[in-house]
Amino acid sequence: MLNIIYKFKYTIISILLLILSVIIIVNYANIETKIEVFLPGYKPGKPITEIDNPAVKNLVKMSLKFGDKTNISIIYKSDIPLNKPGSLAKLRLLQSKLEKMENVRTVISILNYPGSESYIFNDSIDIENIPDYLKTFISRDGHYALFLAIVEVNGQVEPIVRRITKDLKDEPVIVLSEASVNNKLFDELKRSMFFYPIVMFIVILLIFTYQTQCIRAAIISLFIPILASLYTYALYFFFGGYVNVLTAMVPSFLIIIGSAYPLHFYNATFRTEDARKQIGTPIFFSMLTTAIGFISFLFVKIPAFREFGVLVSLGLLIDFILTLTTVHELLNLSKFKSKRPPKTFGIRYFGNHVAMFILAIVIIAVAISPFIISKIKVGLTSTDYFSKKSDIVKGYEILEKEFGIRDSIYIVLEKKAGVFLPGDNKIIDKIINELSKSEYISSVDFPRNVPITVLVLASRTQPLLKHYIADGKTIRLTVNLTTPGSENLDKVSEIINNCLKEYNYDFYLAGTPFVWKAVNDSILLSQIQSLIAALSIVFLTILIVFRDFSEALKLVSPVIFATILNFVYMALFKMKLEISTALTSSIIIGLAIDYSIHIGHDYNKTKNIFTSVKNVGPAIIGNALGIIGGFLTLLFGGELALFKRIAILVSLGIATATVLTLTTLPFMLSFGNIREKVKSLRKRKEVRK
Repeated sequence: MLNIIYKFKYTIISILLLILSVIIIVNYANIETKIEVFLPGYKPGKPITEIDNPAVKNLVKMSLKFGDKTNISIIYKSDIPLNKPGSLAKLRLLQSKLEKMENVRTVISILNYPGSESYIFNDSIDIENIPDYLKTFISRDGHYALFLAIVEVNGQVEPIVRRITKDLKDEPVIVLSEASVNNKLFDELKRSMFFYPIVMFIVILLIFTYQTQCIRAAIISLFIPILASLYTYALYFFFGGYVNVLTAMVPSFLIIIGSAYPLHFYNATFRTEDARKQIGTPIFFSMLTTAIGFISFLFVKIPAFREFGVLVSLGLLIDFILTLTTVHELLNLSKFKSKRPPKTFGIRYFGNHVAMFILAIVIIAVAISPFIISKIKVGLTSTDYFSKKSDIVKGYEILEKEFGIRDSIYIVLEKKAGVFLPGDNKIIDKIINELSKSEYISSVDFPRNVPITVLVLASRTQPLLKHYIADGKTIRLTVNLTTPGSENLDKVSEIINNCLKEYNYDFYLAGTPFVWKAVNDSILLSQIQSLIAALSIVFLTILIVFRDFSEALKLVSPVIFATILNFVYMALFKMKLEISTALTSSIIIGLAIDYSIHIGHDYNKTKNIFTSVKNVGPAIIGNALGIIGGFLTLLFGGELALFKRIAILVSLGIATATVLTLTTLPFMLSFGNIREKVKSLRKRKEVRK
């Protein structure tokens, strides 16, 4: 009994740690879905007020001034045009239903907006003659109406919005708000933590079983990264971590990447008696360089990126330790249980002519890549999170198509001295008329048919007007942006600044779109920083290991080519550079460099490229197929387009790097030896002569 315990001591320890990890995760797990997690300075679980960012500060300042909690846009679809007699009956019922809901402070719509009663006849809307400021609440064709529900919140807003959405499920409406986005993200993050890892496990298990010809070895190869994921999450939650849209992907990444180490280990057991000694070094450096690809996110100011990089790197380290301990115990046993050696996939070196042909194509593609890459747009919006079938995306498409609105921002006007007076009405009219001329602005919303002094007095008793009036010295205008306006916030800000500079008001701009812009601005810088850091550190590591500058340059060439072509693929698929696509370059670098290390390590021993490709090629192909198959599972099910974009780009990047590693890299590694041999033969011939 003691002999068995000693023989499987690492396995027993792993199981005990698994039980402890599950207990910690169940008791300490937290999920965070807000967009603020991608802002520099964000602290998980801390209030937004602690973020040192102008866009956030202005949003908080405005919210406190106007007593904002959250605004919910509700798009109603009418079965008959709202300019038909009696068509407002159902609209009134919905308004009444909304106003009676718990936590709803007030509801603004075409039915109660100041001055709208002049355009309501026979319980219908005179759509042709309504002024521009009312067109915010009714679509051009009269089939859609927009309600703005202002919700009172004492705790978290997401549960309240989820309840309101549920209560309206039988109504022909779509509910839109940042909280709606957060709720949808929460649901998708739960899927990414449970559904995707299970599907990935099955897909990779089938691929590994075929390659290893041993179901036990395939299961063990996948069980190890699952253990590593649970250990990593346990540590993360124990020290107060929160899962966000990036860190939720850690188990998926570890299953896809970490399963490669046991796979290489198992394949090595058929080539040597001491697999741990034979394969331990290349697996270590594979882990190290992959971890470097992810740890490069430490150079990024966005906390979510840093946490993601640290967690994946930590998980890979744990996976490596488990491979040399627990896997050594279990896979050696599997070898003796297996009847057949692993599949080779017919892998061999296809010769120099094939390699040169592929290399020429890649060089041409890289040469023209700047012209293609320049077309990539930078940015992320709430709709970019989700696929086209999502209600969130459908709702914003209706806003854009039917109301001419893509996003809204606010102009907060403050009197430098005194309070707003009737004379200010003319100035506000001028401001609204001037801004409305811009192609970037769909409309500007502010009650204009009532003297502003009356509005200030009425706002003390009418909740609806509190949305526009904070006090006698502070008001705000809602600026509804067109799609070009949403994509050019700097230009919109410039137009507003130029318009208001001649008036005697203090003002500032606020709104969620500015927070998205702050995130997008940091993404581009983050991509550059992480990419340079990853390539530099990986190259230095390879240089230290192989101690030859020329050889190190050859070994990193497949990942450099694959990284450049990754941006080409991004442009060809018309993807933006945003949170998900910004990850892919460092991921590809970290993953694909493993293949170069295994080829280079074996070649330094055999000095025969045909033998090296035959030795490690099958495991590389098996691992690449596992990675591609694992990532492609993200294309199925769920509504998070972020994951789908990662799946496409990483799969293409790994496929590219694999082809280059097994063709052009052997050619480049052997090229120096071929030249030396040719010179040596020439010298011998000269000596004989």
